[in-house]
Amino acid sequence: MVGNKTKKLVVLLLGLDLAILLRIIIYFSFRYSSFKITTDVISYFCGLTSTIFIIKILFWVSISFLSLTADWIVVGYIPVLVYVLNWTYFTFSQRLQLLKKNYELYMDGISQKWLNNFNYNATDMSVLEKTLQCCGLEGPRSYMSYLRTVPKHCFNPELITLGCSYFIENTFYPMQEAGILVFRLTLFVELIILSFYTLKVYKKIIGSIGKHKKQIFSPHCS
Repeated sequence: MVGNKTKKLVVLLLGLDLAILLRIIIYFSFRYSSFKITTDVISYFCGLTSTIFIIKILFWVSISFLSLTADWIVVGYIPVLVYVLNWTYFTFSQRLQLLKKNYELYMDGISQKWLNNFNYNATDMSVLEKTLQCCGLEGPRSYMSYLRTVPKHCFNPELITLGCSYFIENTFYPMQEAGILVFRLTLFVELIILSFYTLKVYKKIIGSIGKHKKQIFSPHCS
């Protein structure tokens, strides 16, 4: 029964690793490699993926350690699991805040590029539009609000109606929500491993005490 649950947990963590690798890390690396915010997203999820891998190793080691080591030594492994849980919480809480801050700064930068496009004839906005296949800050109406003609690159071949700020929001904001979800799932799995291992250690110690008592009283009984 425990073996089946262990296998299911390992398969779940492996599937989570693959999902993050294929859907986020590889996809964003190829699709949006030229953006600073992409680096932040990839760095965050690479860290989570590495942590999940460590969790799998710790889970396997803890169970093996429990069955192969002397009874009282296994208690010393519990602080290691507690440390990993504590490290994961504080480290990725900070990285989530950093990811959120960088996202907000990047969104502000998009707005600044839009203003520079009109005030200083900068070309950054045009490059962004061509790269992401978006048009204006909030769509073609952004040009109309400034009494400007919608540029040719906003047609591909028909008029692109999605604004660049909306495109960035729809693409990168969900990554924050996914990051929070995976972060909580990682903590939950670590907590389950800690609880499972602590319970196994408790049962082993109780069993050891029982055997010790039998050894003490068995000569008198005979």
